[in-house]
Amino acid sequence: MSKNKNGQKKIINELKNQLFVQAERLGIREDYSPVFLEELKLDSVGKILTEFYMERANLEYELNMLGSHKKELLIKLERLNAYIRKGVGVQQKHALGYEKLIEKGMGDQAETRRALRRHTKGKKIQAAA
Repeated sequence: MSKNKNGQKKIINELKNQLFVQAERLGIREDYSPVFLEELKLDSVGKILTEFYMERANLEYELNMLGSHKKELLIKLERLNAYIRKGVGVQQKHALGYEKLIEKGMGDQAETRRALRRHTKGKKIQAAA
């Protein structure tokens, strides 16, 4: 299993490197800061979790209202809940990484302020100068 994970990591790193090369050729390399990449991961995890929650709602509706194949639906719900737990864990991990990047002030100040505003979503915070 570790061979598969190592292979996947190599492929992901190669794709990331290709993305950076293309961004540099286009002159937008600075747009792909560590803060931006972490935001992208957080957004992706959020979208996946939303899909999982929608599927769980559909399965619960089918179980409660339609009453079809209860054993099969309970198995699906159990698996889906396991995926949701894993997804929430991944989301928390990336949120922590994102907050650490913000605290470090990675990238330029404008990028850090923009990310901080987006992350806090209206909460009033004073950043140290």
